[in-house]
Parts: sequence; C-alpha cells; structure tokens
Amino acid sequence: MTTQSIFEQYMENPEARRIFEQERVLVDAAELVCTAMELRGVNRTELATRLDSSKAHVTQVLRGNRNLTLKTLADVFHALNCRLVLAAATETGVIFNRPWNMVYTGNVVTNEYTPALDDCRGMAA
Repeated sequence: MTTQSIFEQYMENPEARRIFEQERVLVDAAELVCTAMELRGVNRTELATRLDSSKAHVTQVLRGNRNLTLKTLADVFHALNCRLVLAAATETGVIFNRPWNMVYTGNVVTNEYTPALDDCRGMAA
C-alpha cells in the first residue's frame, strides 16, 4: 500500500489542479523574465524605462503575483529584445504552435517565420 503525499492528494481535485496550473504559469513567466533580464544585463529600473512604466509595475511582474496578459508579457520580452515562444506539454511530448527561425546578429534577435512543410493550416481536410 502506497501512501499519497499531501500534494498528491491535493492534485486529485480538478479545481485544485486548475488553480495550481494558473499559479505555476505565473511563477514560470516571472522566472523567465528574471532570466532574460539577467542575460541582457537589464535591471528593474532600466526595464521600467524601456516599458515606459513604473519600477513598481516591473516589481509586480517579477514577483509572479500579478495576473499578466499575454500582451504584457510580449511587451516585456520585446523590451528585452527577446521573443516569447509558447509551447504546451502533454503526456507524450511538447506541442509548438509554429516554427520560428531565430537569427542572432550581434545583440539583436530577428525572427523570421518559416512555415513548416507539414504545416496543415490552409490545407483542405
């Protein structure tokens, strides 16, 4: 007989799992912003200036306790000269929405969309 941890018991509840996923995404986004800032050598004050916002706003983003929109995240990564790439993880692997060809020229990231050969958008069913 195996004993479930409190976390495992909690995760059996579908509503609890949904809330856990919401919080996980917020924390993951905040950590990704922090990592991008560190790699780009940008502090909170500089990011706030680039976003034309307050340092308090940037702090809220970095704490992971602010419900960010995708537009806000896109703005933050654009200010850091990064592109946010979304993916979904399933039991069998990772799903990417579209392939991007990332080109690095000096400190500039340029992105050119390259449709995949097996991309089925626009194809007859």
